Amino acid sequence: MERGADNDILADFLTEAGELVDALGHQLVALESRPQDTDLLNAIFRAFHTIKGGAGFLDLQPLVAICHATEDVFNALRAGRRAVDAELMDAVLLALDQVQAMMSALAAGAPLADAPAPLLQRLRRLVPAASDVAASPAAPVSTAHAAVSPVTAEAKADQAPCAAASATITDDEFEALLDQLHGKNGAPGAGVVSTEAGKAAAPAPPVAPAPGAHPREVGRPAPAETTVRVDTARLDRMMNLVGELVLVRNRLKDLRMRNADPQALARAVGELDFITRGLQNAVMQIRMQPIGKVFARFPKIARDLARTLGKQVEVELVGEDTDLDKNLVEMLVDPLVHMVRNSVDHGIEPPEERVRCGKSPAGHLQLAARQQGDNILISVRDDGAGMDPERIRAKAVEKGLLGADEAAQLSPEACLQLVFLPGFSTKEQVSDLSGRGVGMDVVMSRIKELGGAVHIDSRVSQGTTIHIRLPLTLAILSALMVSANGRRYALPLAPVLDIFELDCARIEKLDRWDVVLTRRDTLRLVHLDPWLRAGGGDTRRHVVVAQIGDERFGFVVREVHGREEIVIKPLGSSLRGLPGISGATVLPDGHIALILDFAGLVEAYRCRLPRPRTDAGMEAAHG
Repeated sequence: MERGADNDILADFLTEAGELVDALGHQLVALESRPQDTDLLNAIFRAFHTIKGGAGFLDLQPLVAICHATEDVFNALRAGRRAVDAELMDAVLLALDQVQAMMSALAAGAPLADAPAPLLQRLRRLVPAASDVAASPAAPVSTAHAAVSPVTAEAKADQAPCAAASATITDDEFEALLDQLHGKNGAPGAGVVSTEAGKAAAPAPPVAPAPGAHPREVGRPAPAETTVRVDTARLDRMMNLVGELVLVRNRLKDLRMRNADPQALARAVGELDFITRGLQNAVMQIRMQPIGKVFARFPKIARDLARTLGKQVEVELVGEDTDLDKNLVEMLVDPLVHMVRNSVDHGIEPPEERVRCGKSPAGHLQLAARQQGDNILISVRDDGAGMDPERIRAKAVEKGLLGADEAAQLSPEACLQLVFLPGFSTKEQVSDLSGRGVGMDVVMSRIKELGGAVHIDSRVSQGTTIHIRLPLTLAILSALMVSANGRRYALPLAPVLDIFELDCARIEKLDRWDVVLTRRDTLRLVHLDPWLRAGGGDTRRHVVVAQIGDERFGFVVREVHGREEIVIKPLGSSLRGLPGISGATVLPDGHIALILDFAGLVEAYRCRLPRPRTDAGMEAAHG
């Protein structure tokens, strides 16, 4: 087999097995609460069996061994010889961790190490001694399969042409024949099954890799994350749109050669715009993946952490089929892990404390996602102890993260947002687990990198909810194009609530800020011209009103040009990380426009505001 083909096969295996592993975490935790669900039990068994089969074909013996030992446990469960309990679930979840670690090693091109011997022995001890299958991975047939001897298999194969007309082979018989053909550990079986028998039972397997061309030795395979499964209907739609695009291109060429009238040219351009938008949407749909791919791993993470802390937690997933950009799906993992760990570690109370407070012993953790326009809204909600704004205020002052006077002016809602400051934590003791605030500055910075925003709602003794707002895609942005002193900028359109012309006579001063009184509230103003070091001349201004967290701000610009769909381009090294700027785009005239970040603009502008003078400072100033 060619080396490139070896890598392609391994990459395909990682993609398909990765999907099974992602689902297994959620399924195993669900099985603990629904041990009598035979459909769920069979789905888990088949997942381990499928991974084992692929690993056997690729001669990945460490992966075969751990999957086989786990598979035997589920054989006993399916046969009713073993019940689901905490001991069994702990061992099986550890086995799943080993499978995930091995697949990560394969994706990185690293050699596989055997699973820990104590774990394999622990799994084997879970299989009752009276089982028909030996606990060793070298056993030829699993108890979930029909006990088919080589002679029986051959006899069935000889009778297959006749039997096919009157009966169908069962799942267990089919899996048993596969084990006979491939061998229990993935090596060719030692039985006397004939080639004809194999053909009658199942399609002939692919040729195994040559001993000298092991997939792990011929180079690093493409990671599974670089591939996307696409519905052929979406590809067909793209092909149709590309065909329409070619036709319009030909029309435009013809019109240019004939010097056609402007109306005909305008119609062709309008049709081109329509097709281009359709093609853009089709490409975006191909990049979309359900967020359930991320959510599926958190029931297991929460369960493992809760058991370590002596707590109980039930995880609810809502909106798992919500689609968002593939890159966002992968980048969301780390921030959500921080949030889930914080909720379980610091939010949800121990069972006895919850009972004293009139709550159920098990805490409730909900991960939810939904689409709102061009944005995805994600929430992580727990019904734990909640967060005390006054304690957070005091802790921020104690750690020197905030001055006492500045902290005193913060509202309770603003105090909750202090947990995102670097170095903030309300944990009295440092441990290897996350406390509320540990790593939350990382969460904030990562979400901002993705063009999103984070906000916390919490009530003491009632629980905490972390809200995340993200753009639907990182490639295309609906933007409001504005000008400040002759330069054009793009503002994300999603947070924009209103636009009005500014009457300078209505501007007042409040707590260092320029404000305008509106019918709804007092609107604090952020002047983009001074922040961008732009001069004044024409006094005409417009205000773009945007929602930032739980507060509205007015961003003062010279002109508002309208809405455009822009293509986001990354920033160069000189601008990367500059507060208030999230990216750039190319305008139709070829010029570059910066994409501004509302939250970053507010923070940068706040830092530039003059500090209020203290009494001592005023006395010194007056000599």
